[in-house]
Amino acid sequence: MRELNLTATGREQELILAYLQENVSDILADKINNGVYIHKNGKQLLNRKTLDGFMNYACEEARKQSEKNVKAACVQDNVVFGWAIHYFEEDSIEGTLYTEDGSEYKPVVVKPKSQSTAPPKSVKPQNSQTSIFELMESNTPDKDKQQSQSIEDAENTEDDYMPTSEEIGDILAELAEEDRTEAENKPKGSPLYQEYMSVQNRFPTDIVAYRLGDFYEVFGENAVTIGNEINLTITGRDCGLDERVPMIGFPYHAADIYFNKIAKTHSIVVAEDKNNIRRIPKQVIDRDTGEIIEEPDTNNRIDKSLLPLLSEILGEVFIVR
Repeated sequence: MRELNLTATGREQELILAYLQENVSDILADKINNGVYIHKNGKQLLNRKTLDGFMNYACEEARKQSEKNVKAACVQDNVVFGWAIHYFEEDSIEGTLYTEDGSEYKPVVVKPKSQSTAPPKSVKPQNSQTSIFELMESNTPDKDKQQSQSIEDAENTEDDYMPTSEEIGDILAELAEEDRTEAENKPKGSPLYQEYMSVQNRFPTDIVAYRLGDFYEVFGENAVTIGNEINLTITGRDCGLDERVPMIGFPYHAADIYFNKIAKTHSIVVAEDKNNIRRIPKQVIDRDTGEIIEEPDTNNRIDKSLLPLLSEILGEVFIVR
């Protein structure tokens, strides 16, 4: 049992604390006891979490569950325990923030500038009647001729101008360079996300569960699909892209329970890291016996039409079931 620097008030918090002391890793225990540093508003702050903060987080997660099924809001113990692990594991969830001198961080609230209440400037009234001399002056032939000539010159200038082929080529080259620069500067994701996607690209139709500390996590559209199918909370992780990537997670010590649920409808690739992976095929129900069997693995089957050629080359008889 690990000693955790957490204070429990009430029976509910005592249960959560007992679970954490039995199941967290040394790394997570260190995060709970010492906090982690985050950057906010240009400052480095120490982020520390408490059981009171978790209870607020759990109430919000329970509210989300009830919105999915307004007739009931029953949450299983293992789900709440999973929330506890996620709450203390995820650095983006803020607890109490402290500055480098140990004082609690209070963000500065900038008050909006008050709008000026100066009275509007008085406008000198204009004479609504125009004298006959003003009308005669504005309608003189010379003035009309000048205005007409100016309009005609502007129209001729716009109609006559055509860019040269060199100018068109320069414009197209500039646009192409902008597109290339934008593509090069487009975020490709954090190293972790790139590792995850390298495994996902190898198994495009499977669900990839990637081990991160005390959790297995699933990202992207697969996270949304699985979260809805087995009723897991869908959150998000900052993966270095323009937007947070949808994510679900479940504790590694209860992973087999979740793997069995997912395998009812999907094949799973379990990745301890990008090089240490194993595949759990989708479960198939035998119609005759009702037994659960594994999905046929077609990746390693040999095309029977190639058997004569293989026998001729190797001089052996191959028997394939």
